[in-house]
Amino acid sequence: MTTHLTLIVPFSVPPGAGDDATDDVVPGALLRQLELPALGKLLTRATPGPRETHDDPYLRSLPQERWLAARAGLDAAQVATAPYMRLADRAAGGLPSEAEEGAGWACLQPVHIHAARDHLVLLHPDQIEIRAEEAEALRAAVADLLDEAGIRLDAPQPARWYVPENTFGELLATTPVRATGRNIDIWMQAGARARDWRRFQNEIQMTWHGHPVNEAREAEGRLPVNSVWLHGGGRVQTVRKLADTVLSDDPYLIGLALAGGSQVGPQPARFADLGTSDGQADSVLTLLDSATEAHIAADWGLWLERMHALDAEWFQPVLDALTAGQIQSATFVLGGENHFAEFTVTRADLRKFWRGLGARGDWRALLSNLAMAA
Repeated sequence: MTTHLTLIVPFSVPPGAGDDATDDVVPGALLRQLELPALGKLLTRATPGPRETHDDPYLRSLPQERWLAARAGLDAAQVATAPYMRLADRAAGGLPSEAEEGAGWACLQPVHIHAARDHLVLLHPDQIEIRAEEAEALRAAVADLLDEAGIRLDAPQPARWYVPENTFGELLATTPVRATGRNIDIWMQAGARARDWRRFQNEIQMTWHGHPVNEAREAEGRLPVNSVWLHGGGRVQTVRKLADTVLSDDPYLIGLALAGGSQVGPQPARFADLGTSDGQADSVLTLLDSATEAHIAADWGLWLERMHALDAEWFQPVLDALTAGQIQSATFVLGGENHFAEFTVTRADLRKFWRGLGARGDWRALLSNLAMAA
C-alpha cells in the first residue's frame, strides 16, 4: 500500500494582480470561476509546509525545479537541470551511462524563436515536435561548426542535445519554459562569455535558415527549428531519494529520481492509473503539468478546464483514497509564476472539520495569497 503520495502541480495558481501584463481584474475573475471542491477541502485541512517568500520576478528557474532541487539536497538558487535531464534521456534511449558523478553538462536545445511586433519570443520547446531524422539532419548541418569550435555534442534524444558545461564558461541561463511566450531579451544567457555563446547561436541560426528540414516542415504547416537555447548547466552530484517510485515524463524529475535510486515509470493520466492499492511503493511522487501551457499562453478558459479536470481526475480520488485509508498522507506542491507552496494532509486531518471554518476555510483566498509576491 502507498503510504504517502506527493503531487507537484505547476502553474496551478492564478496570476497575481499586476503580474507581467496581467490586468488586475483577471485574477479575481479566475478565482470566482475556479471550482475545485476536492482540492479546496484538502488544502484547508492540510498543514502548510515550505513556501517561497522571495520577491524576485526574474528568477531563471521554475518554482517546481527549485522545489525538486531542494528536496534532492541540491542548490536551489542556481538549478542544474541539464546533467540530470541527460541521465534520463540516455536511460530512455537504452544508452550506457558512464560514471556520472561530477560530470558537467549543459542542454543545447533546438527551439523555435519568432518575431513579434518589436521583440523576439521563444516557443515552448515541446511544441516543435522534432523528429529523429530531422534532428540528425540538423546536427549534420552544424557538425563542421561544432568541430571548429572543439565542442563535443551528445544527442541522446532528438529534442535535447548536450554539451560540456564549461563550453561557454559560467553562464546564467534560463529554463526554456520560464522564457516561453515572453520577450526573450531579459532571459538571454549572461556571463563573461555570453558574446561567444551568442555568436555561436547566430551561426547555427544562419546555417539552419533555409535548410531542407525547415523548408519541409514549413511546407507541412509546421514551425521551423530555427535556433538553439542553452540552459541548465551544472554537475551531477549525489542526491537524496525523492520517493520510492517517481512517475513522470519530465526529464529533470526522472533524472533526479534515477540518480537518487527511485523506481521510475511514465506519467499516469489519472489517479485511477496510479495503482496505489496494490503497489509496493511506500511513497510515490508525480508531476501534473497539464495546466502549464494554458497558463503560459494566458488561455484562461483552457486553464480553468485543465484545473477542473485535475480536480475530478486527481484531487477528488486522492481525497477519497485518504478517507478510505488507501493512502495515509498526501503532499501537494502548488506553483505559480514565481513561487511554490507545499501542503501536507493526513487521513486524520480530514476529521478536523474546524480547519475548514472561518478565514482558514477560504481556499480561494489561499490561492490568491500564493499568487502574490510574498
